Amino acid sequence: MYGQISQPIASPHTLERMQQREPLWSTSDQKLRLAELTAATDDEAKERPLRRDVRSLGILLGEVLVEQAGKELFETVERLRRVLIEQRDRASNDPESSGSLLRQAKEIVASLDINFAYRVTKAFAIYFELTNLAETNHRKRRRRAAAIHSEQPPLAGSFRGTLQRMKRAGISLEHALEALAQIEVVPVFTAHPTEITRRSVLLKRGRIARQLQNLDQLPLSEAAAREAESNITAQITSLWQTDEVRLKKPTVNDEIRSGLAFYRMTLFEAVPNVYAEIVEAFRRVYGGQLSLDDLPVCLRFGS
Repeated sequence: MYGQISQPIASPHTLERMQQREPLWSTSDQKLRLAELTAATDDEAKERPLRRDVRSLGILLGEVLVEQAGKELFETVERLRRVLIEQRDRASNDPESSGSLLRQAKEIVASLDINFAYRVTKAFAIYFELTNLAETNHRKRRRRAAAIHSEQPPLAGSFRGTLQRMKRAGISLEHALEALAQIEVVPVFTAHPTEITRRSVLLKRGRIARQLQNLDQLPLSEAAAREAESNITAQITSLWQTDEVRLKKPTVNDEIRSGLAFYRMTLFEAVPNVYAEIVEAFRRVYGGQLSLDDLPVCLRFGS
């Protein structure tokens, strides 16, 4: 049954290697980590956790590539990555050198046979997936930090930022609620082929995301950091071993299960949080006490 898939574990070789080094998500300075997590919007320290996550996830992916596909594949991926990063950095200031680097990257790709090129492509695809997970987690992290720094202006696109502009424009609480009642957001669940990502891949992404959140739970012991790192490595290994897309056309029942899975995976938790955030935004901007029952229904789902 979906949702009861056993979670993979890191290989003994991987576990042994992790025990021989410091955790990638360091636990040596908890106060510094806390300062980064709670940094204000104008504090440069706020970006350090994201850089740490991306760097650490990249290191773990590299170790998985060596273990699962060999050092040659890892070195090819790294060579391409370095060339393309340098090409990007030189693009605006040194177009001629940038063009030479781009040709070098194309030559590297052209020299690969089909099977090897597929694995290189898959390695980059997983890297970008991991980077996206890190960036999503960082947005959540910054939202939590923003809630701490109530003295700073909220983001313009947030609920609180929007309500503040409405209040400054002279719109009362009653009229703001009436305006909210006129809004209806309807996310739509679509069937194959617009959603090609397999549920097993979504599960693995979700597990990595949860481990990244666990690494922000301070105080963090070294044992907990190592456990999270081991779990992330196991999921990256599983991603590498999993086909990205379906090998056969899904049935109608498959599509129904895929649609219903989102309720268990995210919606039962996310939807109440959305309404709770709206209530809190009204409270902080307009004062007084609102409850969830005072809000109109503005979020529905379609298929």
